[in-house]
Amino acid sequence: MQGNLDHLSDDVTNIYERLANTISRDEFVKRVNQKVEDMSGLCDDKTAAMLVAHELGIDTIVQIGQIDGQTRAVAFVGKLSHISPTREFSRNGDVGHVANLVVSDETGSIRVVLWNDLAKHVEELQIGQTLKIGGVVKEGPYGLEVNAREIEVDESVPNTEVAPSRDKETIADLLPGLNAVEMSGVVLEVGSVRTFTKRDGSVGKVSNITIGDETGRVRVTLWDDMAENVIDFVSGDVVDIKNGYTRERYERLELHVGSRGSLLKGTKSVEFVEQITPIREVKAGASCTVEGVIENVGSLREFTRNNGSAGQVRNIVLKDDTGEIRAALWGEKAIAITEEDTHGSVILRDCTPKNGFENQLELSVDWRSGLSLAGKADQAPSQNTTPQESTEGGITGTVISSGAAVCVDNGIDYETFDKAFSNVTLDVGDEVTVVGVRTNDKFAAKSVSKTPQDVAARKLTVIKRRLEEL
Repeated sequence: MQGNLDHLSDDVTNIYERLANTISRDEFVKRVNQKVEDMSGLCDDKTAAMLVAHELGIDTIVQIGQIDGQTRAVAFVGKLSHISPTREFSRNGDVGHVANLVVSDETGSIRVVLWNDLAKHVEELQIGQTLKIGGVVKEGPYGLEVNAREIEVDESVPNTEVAPSRDKETIADLLPGLNAVEMSGVVLEVGSVRTFTKRDGSVGKVSNITIGDETGRVRVTLWDDMAENVIDFVSGDVVDIKNGYTRERYERLELHVGSRGSLLKGTKSVEFVEQITPIREVKAGASCTVEGVIENVGSLREFTRNNGSAGQVRNIVLKDDTGEIRAALWGEKAIAITEEDTHGSVILRDCTPKNGFENQLELSVDWRSGLSLAGKADQAPSQNTTPQESTEGGITGTVISSGAAVCVDNGIDYETFDKAFSNVTLDVGDEVTVVGVRTNDKFAAKSVSKTPQDVAARKLTVIKRRLEEL
């Protein structure tokens, strides 16, 4: 912007025309330039012009319902209906402050995030006040939110009665680095109790549940003595959590409860509405929750990771009214489903869609994901050890692991076998045909032969995908 309105867009020119009797053109351009600079380039000329007009008392604000993913920065007015406590958090050694508001008008509601200096003054606000807010729109973990840059109480509008928000945090309030978290949620899934060896050689315990409220859901990790409490809960129970703390693992936020915290059954109801993505709308890289009917259940496969630990995987095909998709279930999720669940309904939460074999979209359902079968309690799964008959079989595919155990993948299924059974030297990337016998979900190779490597493009795709998942 060069100080000449001839260079501005039609939208900005229209905004100025409404201010012509209030401010000169040069002063308007100067203020708009300054606003863009103050917001470090996060707002464009149009938004800056709207904010200047807002400061001058001219109504150029938008309604909350008009805010969408294409909006970069906004100015709007709304009634304050929720205030979260100001929290300290730490990141990269720095200490910051954050608080969350929920502001509503006749067209909708939106979460407003206050950082640092603005967050420190949140105690000056009151439920029912009308706020003028200017800020930047972002896609938050629970939908669109506004990071406030300016906030002002509109004293010309009297406070109105609004049902006070509960003192506890909602899931949408959570951020990495929070302590003394107190919240309630409805149990969506319950995991098993697992043991591990601590650095001092002692044995520790850990378990997980997933809870939800009206703002979203979160995975809760319970440590040591708290871990055993998981057996007291089933899907649908309400839990009250006190003195929890948040951590970020693999880019996903978790709530942790240790010896100083508590996890008890709650007495008040908590609302949770599952946000389901239709299968045809699933997009690679965008975490999603899907629901459908299990069309096909593959066999359970065991493999050995590079660190020597054992793993399991099972493939299923899921279908809803919009289409079908293949899903790879890992670990406990693979054990939770059997062939008996074919044609049953299932919810897969927080899946990771990826482009797999022949660039077809598939879901990865791992330890960070959730799985709920219709008609089954969401308790920890137990592995089926019923004896099975031995059957001969084989696979032609790509070697994706050649350590103590060899794993051969064809993009749809895979087999693992002890390297000692191999009669040829195998390297990752080799195309091979394996023949053997399967007994009780374990595969013993009888012969292994290399095949011509005329599908290099497919092989590279499979290797990258499987190595990442393993």
